[in-house]
Amino acid sequence: MPTSPRRLALVPEPHSGESLLSWVDALARLNQVSRLHALRLAGFARPDAAGYRPTVYFGAYLTAETTTRVQAATGLSAGRQREMLAHYADSVLPRFPLPRPQRTAAIWLTRLRLALTSRSRACPACLRENGGRWLLRWRLVWSFACVRHRLYLLSACRSCGKGLHQLNPGPADAVVCGQYDRSRQTRTCLRVVSRMRAPRLSDPHLLQCQRRLDHLIDHPHDGGGRDILRSLHVAMEDIHDNYDDAPPLPDTDAVLHRRWHGHGGALWYRNDPLLTAALVKIATAGGLAASQDTHAQADTASWSTLLSPGTGAPPANRFGGTCRATACATWVPPGQGHVVKTQVLCPAHADHVITPGSTALIPQRFT
Repeated sequence: MPTSPRRLALVPEPHSGESLLSWVDALARLNQVSRLHALRLAGFARPDAAGYRPTVYFGAYLTAETTTRVQAATGLSAGRQREMLAHYADSVLPRFPLPRPQRTAAIWLTRLRLALTSRSRACPACLRENGGRWLLRWRLVWSFACVRHRLYLLSACRSCGKGLHQLNPGPADAVVCGQYDRSRQTRTCLRVVSRMRAPRLSDPHLLQCQRRLDHLIDHPHDGGGRDILRSLHVAMEDIHDNYDDAPPLPDTDAVLHRRWHGHGGALWYRNDPLLTAALVKIATAGGLAASQDTHAQADTASWSTLLSPGTGAPPANRFGGTCRATACATWVPPGQGHVVKTQVLCPAHADHVITPGSTALIPQRFT
């Protein structure tokens, strides 16, 4: 006969902006047990599930039954659990699909390419200061730097090269890599993440970009932030898909140039904050002017200046992109060209799809 989980005496207080997996690690450290044992003690597994093993997509969705068990065992309300789990769902991320979201949420997030489901980026300095708490924001595709410490985020262990904060039955210490490492006799990487050295962010334009992105992520309904973030993601994907036609990386930090040219393309940028930063640099500043003067580049504050709904005016091209017209690979800088359903068109082809004095489309003239 199944029994209810016992109420734990030692339960950590969630850190502001913390992910659910990070809180489980804090619970494990406080009770001096392994991560897997902490998951069981907290009620994430049914009391009769002796062989419980979390999937690699743990944290994408929790059932009502699970949240009830966790609340009974830890006192953590269902609302706080969902805040650490999916705080950005239905804000910067769309709402989880229905029905049966527990089976589709992780796959859906992966297809969106807006969030990392099985790993995280991290600021080592933040981990040192907050006691090893991992922020949920670090899993979003728009997070490439820490504006407080002016560091680029890390996405892989400096020792074994494996992804950070992945779900596995590892040690209770969340700041230890703990991944399987073939190069070590112990087969386990014990590199401390909080002691890893992250590249310094010196580019003032990228610093301002990340500061603005952080604000939009936390306040997506202010000034149309959700639409701005989606537009930037479309621009980043456009550069990713049309790498050969995109403009070169503008003047920025040397570490970005080394990573960009050494990579030979923009593949897998979600797993690399440096490549993400390079894409953001190109999309927000590349092609505006030959001068690298700050005033000649894209003003990130203008991201919040949106057209009011119902004005009939066409959407603005806030970020750069490749023209989507047939057989046209022209790069359209920010503020130029036209946007049709998130697709960027150069000025030459925009005239063919928009009738004078109207926003009516002629769909057979573009792809």
